[in-house]
Amino acid sequence: MRLAIGILLVPLMLLMGCQSTEHHAEVLPQYTFIAHDNDLQRVELAQSKAVEQGKLLLVVMGAQWCHDSRGLAGNFSDQTMQPILISRFETVFVDVAYFDDMHSLAQKYGYPAYFGTPTVMVIEPKTGQLLNEANLSKWQSADSVPLDEYIDFFSTIGTQPVESLPTSPQLDDFIDDNVAHLKQGFDYLRPIWAAVRNGTATDSKQLQQVATEVWKFRVQLQQDIFRLKSELTDNPDAKLLFPEYADFSWQ
Repeated sequence: MRLAIGILLVPLMLLMGCQSTEHHAEVLPQYTFIAHDNDLQRVELAQSKAVEQGKLLLVVMGAQWCHDSRGLAGNFSDQTMQPILISRFETVFVDVAYFDDMHSLAQKYGYPAYFGTPTVMVIEPKTGQLLNEANLSKWQSADSVPLDEYIDFFSTIGTQPVESLPTSPQLDDFIDDNVAHLKQGFDYLRPIWAAVRNGTATDSKQLQQVATEVWKFRVQLQQDIFRLKSELTDNPDAKLLFPEYADFSWQ
């Protein structure tokens, strides 16, 4: 049964960008995504420690099934990265499982949702300011990022002031409405995925259809939000044209 389930999930993992392509050195245990009942408290404790120690807070939301999450963990475990991470960051890995409802954690630091795995947030712990909003989506393809880019980014982030991307009341409403729509997609996807993993679903066709719709929407929404904020950066008085999205097919 395990083999059959694995075969069913292969096309889905390819779609999600999460087919196993292990090629890293042994991952250190602190960079493993493990379920906890108190993730918010864990992050808040890490934030307090970061303040005390004069470090940045580094929150990574990911999953063991996602090869980009594992790729990031492998690069974090590299001997060249260890001195950088240990000296500069208080790091917390948060397991989002199969798209659990954990958007509030991203929102705590000013990001509207987690659109993909891994979501890597570098935070100034005293103010709670997200420092890498402008290139956060890059790390959702973490397994494809060369190690030297890891070294450069994590060595320098936070050494210069960073302006938060601008917004507007209309853009905030657009984001809130569509993040709520994304949450509906995750909520619908989650039990279907569980049924395939548990062997109670006869095939993965429904899972692939739903996951494809949710994947396309979450990728597009994140891109559109960044584009709209970039337009405001270039022209604070810009008249934004908000895209409209179709309902999910099951709605």
